[in-house]
Amino acid sequence: MGYYVHLHVAFNCDRNEAVAEVAREHLQWSEGLTRESQWYLQELSQREGKNFGPKGGLLLWGLVGNATDVEQFVEELRPFWADILGERRPGLPLSHHRVVVLYEEEQTEAANAYQIGWDDPYRVDRKLEIRHFGPLPFAWNQM
Repeated sequence: MGYYVHLHVAFNCDRNEAVAEVAREHLQWSEGLTRESQWYLQELSQREGKNFGPKGGLLLWGLVGNATDVEQFVEELRPFWADILGERRPGLPLSHHRVVVLYEEEQTEAANAYQIGWDDPYRVDRKLEIRHFGPLPFAWNQM
C-alpha cells in the first residue's frame, strides 16, 4: 500500500523570474535534499512570466507524493524560504508575506498547514518561524 500525500505550496508573487533566480541558486546546493524539495526548486527555477490577479498574483505548486515527509520538506527548504522572504529584489514576496504549505496525508481525512514567515519582519535580528496548524476542518480525500 502506498502512502500518498497531497502537497500544496503558495505565496505572493506577481512575476516568476526573481523566484526562479533564487531557486536556481539553491539548486546548486540541492544534493542530499528530498526528491520533493529538488522537484520544487527545479520547477520554480524554470518559471517565467506573470502570475495574474487584480491585486497581485500567487505562485502555486503542488503534487501528490508517495511517502512524502512534509515536515522535512518544509525544514530543509528553510534557507530558500529565508531568501525569498528576506531579499529586497523586485518580484520577490515582501518581508511581511508568508508561505503557506497545505498537505493531507493518506487516510487522515484532514488537511494540515505550515505557515512560514518572519517572527517580526521589520527587525534586523528577525528569525524565520515555521508554524504548524492542524488538523484543519477540510480534506481533499474525505468521503
